[in-house]
Amino acid sequence: MKKFRAAISLLFILQLSTGVVILHENPSKDTWVIQRSWGLGLTIPNGSPLEDGSRVEWGEHRNITVVLTLPNISYTDKTIYFIVSIMTKQQTIIQAAIGIHPNNTYWTSSFMYVKNVYQHNKTYVAVLLDSPPYFHPYDKASISIYYRPSEDGAGGVWASSITNLSTGESIDVDILVDNSSTFMDGEQEVIAFESYTSNEKIFEQMDQAILHSILVDGRRVLGGWYIDDGQVFDRRPLFEVGGGRVPSFISIILKNDGTIAWIYSKPTWNNSLSPTYTIMFLLLLVISMIIVVYVAYRIKS
Repeated sequence: MKKFRAAISLLFILQLSTGVVILHENPSKDTWVIQRSWGLGLTIPNGSPLEDGSRVEWGEHRNITVVLTLPNISYTDKTIYFIVSIMTKQQTIIQAAIGIHPNNTYWTSSFMYVKNVYQHNKTYVAVLLDSPPYFHPYDKASISIYYRPSEDGAGGVWASSITNLSTGESIDVDILVDNSSTFMDGEQEVIAFESYTSNEKIFEQMDQAILHSILVDGRRVLGGWYIDDGQVFDRRPLFEVGGGRVPSFISIILKNDGTIAWIYSKPTWNNSLSPTYTIMFLLLLVISMIIVVYVAYRIKS
């Protein structure tokens, strides 16, 4: 009877330990089930170097342009964006995005803005959604947000343009007038890979999305940025795209040619465990060993 109880105890312990391993060995199954979007992007602070030797001073600029190549994604179960965002002097966030939606095999263009960013009544306003130009995997795109003065000089409007550089198709959209003509000083997350899905299968064949350049008033940003995953606690970004946990199989790399790429990298067992779960697993392992030794000693005695 003692041997039977010991065998049952050992079996339970081994199943418990193995269960911890299995749960986190398959992050696509359980770990990345989230209800909100995650974003992995680049934030550019004041003082970042520009190609002409000057520095970024957001409060003096009024034009941001991002040039990128889309990844090999032609299907998704939830929306995915490459989104350019900028905050104006009046704390309005203007966004222009190229996105792919469920049941689509192509990407579309969208424009929106957000007001009352730091208040409870935050307001999201869609200006134009799911519009041309359309894109397919590996198409090269240009996304710009800029201030356009009026012809009479009495005022101006914030506008945005998206161009498919592979086909030449383009659109220019007026966004809003908010009584400002420059961007807000601070740390701006100008480009992000944002997704409402964490289904690993969607990204397995994505190859890479390439960020060719970020231009501020026509001058290329050479560095000074930092990677922003929506969980940055030691910096002070003006805003962050997403907020959900970024899957371990998506990362940003700096390529040899100076461009930046978002890539899929298959997670391994070793890096799929967070430090907390690693400690829990090791603790369970130690406890299991102690119990095994104790049971074996009692059986023997």
